[in-house]
Amino acid sequence: MGQSAHSIHGAVSAGEAQLDLLPGLTTHRFLSQLPDGVQVLHDAGNVPLRWVETSELDDPTPYLLDHELLLTAGLPFLGEGGTGEAVDAFVGRLATARVSALAFGLEPHFDAVPQAVVSACARHGVTLWQLPSTLPFAAVGLAFSRLLESGNASVLRQLTEANRQLIRAALGEGGEQELLDALAQRVSGEVLLFGAHGQLRLTAGTRTAGPGTLDQAAGLALDLFAGSGPRVELRETPDGALLGLPLRGSPGRGAGARPSSGGRTARTQRGPRRGEPTLGALVLHTGHPLTATENTMVSTAVGLLELLARQRAAGSLSPGQLATLLLLRGDTPGDDAALSALLGDSAPGSGSWLRVVIAHPQTEDSADMPAEVLAWRRLWETKLVVHDGTHLLAVTRQEPSPARLARVEAEGYACAVSRPAPRLGKGGSLAGHALQHVPRLRLEAMALLARADEERRSLLAEQQPRTFAELMPREAGAGVAREVLGPLLALEPARRELLLRVLRAWLAAHGSWDGASSALDIHRNSVRRHVGVIAETLGRDLGDASVRAELWLALAFLGPGTGSAVASGAGDPEGLAQESQER
Repeated sequence: MGQSAHSIHGAVSAGEAQLDLLPGLTTHRFLSQLPDGVQVLHDAGNVPLRWVETSELDDPTPYLLDHELLLTAGLPFLGEGGTGEAVDAFVGRLATARVSALAFGLEPHFDAVPQAVVSACARHGVTLWQLPSTLPFAAVGLAFSRLLESGNASVLRQLTEANRQLIRAALGEGGEQELLDALAQRVSGEVLLFGAHGQLRLTAGTRTAGPGTLDQAAGLALDLFAGSGPRVELRETPDGALLGLPLRGSPGRGAGARPSSGGRTARTQRGPRRGEPTLGALVLHTGHPLTATENTMVSTAVGLLELLARQRAAGSLSPGQLATLLLLRGDTPGDDAALSALLGDSAPGSGSWLRVVIAHPQTEDSADMPAEVLAWRRLWETKLVVHDGTHLLAVTRQEPSPARLARVEAEGYACAVSRPAPRLGKGGSLAGHALQHVPRLRLEAMALLARADEERRSLLAEQQPRTFAELMPREAGAGVAREVLGPLLALEPARRELLLRVLRAWLAAHGSWDGASSALDIHRNSVRRHVGVIAETLGRDLGDASVRAELWLALAFLGPGTGSAVASGAGDPEGLAQESQER
């Protein structure tokens, strides 16, 4: 059960996840895929099969996972390894390592499986197959790979259908209850949903937990409310296990919830905490460890429940807002029909191509959030608007004309508007098209938002120069520039202006001493000496191209006048005027 809990939040590596046992992949099923020449010398039952491994080591168990099929040509049983005691010890180690079966290949070492091996396998309960010399080990591995690929395809089909069922439930009239019912049906257990105040709100599935276990579930929810970040709580119970996951809100949405007393409630005396609030908790009671497929379905259900909980906190459960959040996530396998219907209703085909518009809300008070959402629906003529506590986001097909932007700004918003998405191809899926482009458009608009706030006007992505410098607001960039060039800026004014002017000229000349010398009208050796002083003052290697690029951007954010105010030799014993005369 511990592995199942970790895999929900990705703590298991990708390699381990790929080796999860597939349902129905067993020794008997694999045997049916092999040629008729394979003989079963001992059958220890139909057991799960994870992988096929070939080894001729005296002790291969340190390199094996559980439930593997071990292929051998009998090399470990030659010489002293063929004694009854050695064979028994070898097979005993396989049984301890939970090897599913031992496949003994005939020739070149043996014409038949030694009787000592057959007896040891029967004694230790290890399935034993005899492979004919006409069946290469590579063919056995290839047959297992084909069976594994078929099993993986079946699991993917099941996951796709399960995710569609969960999303249809979340978008349906039943909302959370329908979603919990669908999840309980898939994981064969009882599902408990605790609300933002710790109260037990909804249950689904067959009642498998007794009164004592339900009290344990409330205590588990208490720990989830007390923690922060993605995490999972696992508790063993007399009748199975409890698995709990928090439903997290967006960062900066206020203090954590204070569970109230009464009923089966997760009670706490902890005060409010800042950061990401807990909007609820999902607790599952099951009598079996969750499979990889069930873990994935639970993760999907948690994500959907978080979306629903966030919308409740914002004061609205409209399908349009839920669809918007699904589109912004972009990686949610959804029901094309349901999302396409919402898109068709919320973002009508008239007007421009699909865009994302983002602005900071005028209030973070949850009581005022619905009013702002309705205002943005009116301004952008779309139902695909969401208020996540820190941003207002709209997915719209309306053209950001000057008149429309003027109305938006008249209501106090400075928004960032993405470029339009490509047109939907003939016969294409509206939901698939939006899922493909909306997350990218959101990032594009988000990159402009800080500048829009700084300049207090709305900005269109297609009207902005495509440079890296434009990704950072001018004020923020100047602040970074002052940190990068700090040691130079701390020098006395004349010296500071001299070195900054030399640095700007040298960088503009691509590091050429002669080019900088000509631009500054001083000797190239003076340029070399000043650049050495600059490098020493900054503590940076100016031979590194990335350092020169960073310094060039820093000078750009400080402005073109930086380094040009030095008077000709006035108060500057090493000034440019003097060095020009020396030239």
